[in-house]
Amino acid sequence: MYDFRTLSPIDFEELVRDLLQAELGIRIESFAPGRDQGIDFRFAAGGKTTIIQAKHYADTGFPGLLNAVKKENAKIKALSPARYIFATSLPLTPAQKGKIQQAVPDAPLAVEDVIGHSDLNNLIGRHHHVERNHFKLWLSNTAVLERILHSGVYNRTAIEMDLIREVTSKFVHNKSVNSAEEILNKSGVLIISGEPGVGKTTLARMLVWLHAEQDWQVTVIDDIQEAYEITFDKRKHIIFFDDFLGQVQLSNDLVRGMDQRLPPFLQKIRTHKNLRFVLTTRDYILHQAQSHSRRLADLAIDTSQFVLNVGHYTRSARAKILYNHLYFSQLIKSDVKTLLEDKLFIRMIDHKNFNPRLIELLTNADYLSLAEKPIKDVVETVLENPRELWEIPYRAHLTNEARALMLAVYFNCPRVDLTSLEGSFERMLDMMKLQISPPDRLPAFRRSLRELEGSVLAIENRTVRFANPGVRDFLDRVVEDDRLVPMAIKILTDYDEVNLCWELIKKGKTEQFQNDQFRHDWINAVGRVVLGSSGTALRCLTLAIESYAKFPGTDALVHVVSAAATLDQYTADDTEFPACQAALEALAEAGLPPAEADKTLEILLAYTIDAFRDAAWALSLEELESAADFLLGYCNKNSEIPVAIHSALDAQMEHIYEMTGDIDTLEDLDNFERDLKATLKRYGYPKKGYEYDIEQRRERIMEGEIQKRSTSYGSIKRSGPTEATDAEIESMFRGLLE
Repeated sequence: MYDFRTLSPIDFEELVRDLLQAELGIRIESFAPGRDQGIDFRFAAGGKTTIIQAKHYADTGFPGLLNAVKKENAKIKALSPARYIFATSLPLTPAQKGKIQQAVPDAPLAVEDVIGHSDLNNLIGRHHHVERNHFKLWLSNTAVLERILHSGVYNRTAIEMDLIREVTSKFVHNKSVNSAEEILNKSGVLIISGEPGVGKTTLARMLVWLHAEQDWQVTVIDDIQEAYEITFDKRKHIIFFDDFLGQVQLSNDLVRGMDQRLPPFLQKIRTHKNLRFVLTTRDYILHQAQSHSRRLADLAIDTSQFVLNVGHYTRSARAKILYNHLYFSQLIKSDVKTLLEDKLFIRMIDHKNFNPRLIELLTNADYLSLAEKPIKDVVETVLENPRELWEIPYRAHLTNEARALMLAVYFNCPRVDLTSLEGSFERMLDMMKLQISPPDRLPAFRRSLRELEGSVLAIENRTVRFANPGVRDFLDRVVEDDRLVPMAIKILTDYDEVNLCWELIKKGKTEQFQNDQFRHDWINAVGRVVLGSSGTALRCLTLAIESYAKFPGTDALVHVVSAAATLDQYTADDTEFPACQAALEALAEAGLPPAEADKTLEILLAYTIDAFRDAAWALSLEELESAADFLLGYCNKNSEIPVAIHSALDAQMEHIYEMTGDIDTLEDLDNFERDLKATLKRYGYPKKGYEYDIEQRRERIMEGEIQKRSTSYGSIKRSGPTEATDAEIESMFRGLLE
């Protein structure tokens, strides 16, 4: 049984309308949001008019509701309907229904037309399609969330459950939901792109959780390699990859990994009827990736097929977004009143810089407490210049230690464990020359965590991340404007920290500061990483090679030699082949002295061959050919390469059954067999044995055992007004103070 507390008054009105339409079997006329003349909805039958009113009042209690009802009597009398239906989310006793009837003596209100909490739940039970369409009603319901989490289809923390409940209550259904569903139904793959802050992740979460409620197995990944490690069976499975091309900027390593792994996996999804894949990315990063990679730009990533660009909201949707955020916010009443005065809320809705992320923060009490300015000043300043969103609290109101902690998170991975973060925090203290004694540093770290938790940082399972991606965007500018990289490279020691600086250096973010001292400090930073082995041996070597190419010299060469010697002691991981390719290409362009170049190439090639062998079983035919062709370019340097290619094909032969497991048409199977034969012939592979597995698959297809893609999982179809006038919006928001 629902208590309706996850619905705003507007959401509640729409639910009442849809339930009564279903119950009465008629179309009910809807008015624009907020028109308050005693009418929420109206219909006519037999020449007689019926007026419907819905009042949420879930937190007000019956006395408050009764007072509001009394005020409606004169309005209803003036309208003179033949029938009046009144609905509320409050539980009502028979006596209370009678009091409501008595409160509007001039209205034709029968006791049976007073619909309360239990009556609404009864109607929901009678009309399940209405319940399905109002997913905010049930998706944020505690019982539903716990069922999803405990069923094993979505194994995340209680913090995640709280997050989805909060997001769902404020979500406004818009046309992007239907568009996204259509793309998923058609191709199984959806890439949601758009500008920062427009609601990409929120939309993705809604879609993923709608699938989870329908018993789709959900997997959330942080790396495309993780997708290849998932064991798929006949169960329906949806994968979610947020910011799959990075949060702020594109790295060459990431592009290379995506270039190798993503297109084949997308093809797998599109031919596997029980798989779906939802990804998000900023549109400018997607365009950058496509400009750097032919495979990401070709038909494998056809934007007309499965990329949805979001961010356009109608005026009505903007109004509902702001309304829902205010309704569910913890703002004090005086702050809400300030936003409603002088039509400030309308200026917010119509502002060119409107986006859901800004609204989320401008209605967040924790964030406003950081700003330490009147809410009107904060709203007007931030809307005119969104950069001020974090500039004001960062520059003026946070402690020095809190700023150091923000920078410590920035210079690490998107998620960093508390132990590592504590070390980064101490290094930031040194960089900022904050005089805090060793015994006082841990207490300062804990104080800073408390200062920033909720508003700036989110802490989950002893890992820390920015609560809002906009913080990292802001700090990206701070690091450049405040010239922090030249300071940071003097003290940073961990690979993630130093590598982030290197990405900024390669992008030219520090060119104006580079001199002999900068070069000296950078080479020392590389040395600390190589000697400290905080990153993988391969990544440390790549960093050393690239650094030599930009800052050549004997001191830089020492680190290349040392990193290569370290790599020679390790065995390759099967996920490292794309990174090996990047390292080999960097080595070819670095211009190392011949002796050191040859020795490094020998070590790196041996490592790359091992990575190729280990990864071969998981590669598609297209991936294997691409990797083999790359290695063949080095045949004159390592005679083991042809042998390694045959070993890789051995691994492929052992997994033919799994490789054909997603093929469900005879045409696709014939194409696969043709491509396989061509690949084997191309590399002179003499062995057979794959015919049996292919024939088994052919028989299963012919027997009709392969299921077709389901075209729906309970799609949400919604229509309604797309625009609203000033008067209608003002009437909608007036209720926030009641």
